[in-house]
Amino acid sequence: MSHSTDLTIPASMPGELASIVETILLGLLPRSRRVYLCDLKKFFAWMEERGVSLPALSHLEMVEYQAWLLAQHERPTAARCISVARSLLTEYSAVTGTPNPAARLKPIRTANESPHIALTKAQARELLSAIDRSTVIGKRNYAIVKLLVRTGLRRSECAALNIGDISREQGHYIATIRHGKGDKRRKVKLPVDVFRAIQEYIEAAYRTNADPDAPLFVQIGKGSRVREERISDKVIERLVSDLAERIGEPGLKPHGLRATFITLALEGGASLHQTQYAAGHADPRTTERYQKRKMNLDDNAVDYVRIDA
Repeated sequence: MSHSTDLTIPASMPGELASIVETILLGLLPRSRRVYLCDLKKFFAWMEERGVSLPALSHLEMVEYQAWLLAQHERPTAARCISVARSLLTEYSAVTGTPNPAARLKPIRTANESPHIALTKAQARELLSAIDRSTVIGKRNYAIVKLLVRTGLRRSECAALNIGDISREQGHYIATIRHGKGDKRRKVKLPVDVFRAIQEYIEAAYRTNADPDAPLFVQIGKGSRVREERISDKVIERLVSDLAERIGEPGLKPHGLRATFITLALEGGASLHQTQYAAGHADPRTTERYQKRKMNLDDNAVDYVRIDA
């Protein structure tokens, strides 16, 4: 296996495994690839600790692995980890002709709701207000957070934006997401205040004449030194985590800003389908899972049914 995957397979693993993993990885985006490899490492480490080899792995041992995952992680994480192991075993079984020990494994059922935190409007304002906008890096960070909260972009989509991806169409500002989840391309409307925040950052960083293929959000060092290097997902994660600590929401992650956008959009009157398309979800049921405040006593379904009798 190539070193680019950053995955070390134990010497005891059969040779077919490396090519199987490589084949699976080819169909994944960079962030999904990292998650997949991380979950695979966990599976390999569990087998190695118990002295279990892949060819001899049994259904009972897979049941034990699933139980171990549930004891170690939240159900959504455990479900993802077992799904990764299942995909590997399915491919391995097809290539080698050996029985698949995960074939009869019952899936882990997860609650029909995203585990991510969704901020209220007041909390979202507080989060944005916590950013010092007097510096170049502050203007960049403000533009990033405002973009995530107001459009629901994934952090990987935000980090991957180029300057030329920001444009106008039908009189509106838009961001073109060239490689979204599932490698899908889509357009996202940018509210005027988001576009202005981005422009303010670009001007402060003296990047108004940057090449259209240059990264939109770049690294900024000491002394506000702008480096033409794209920021990573990790930079966005640290930024959101730091701000979350300041407003007393330490559990907030970048995906929580996506949940915030979806929840606030639906609470504000956007239809489920409008929100689904804006978020780039293939299925409206996925969008519904992000709606964190389904029970609204100030605006409830019962308020729309009036029977005078």
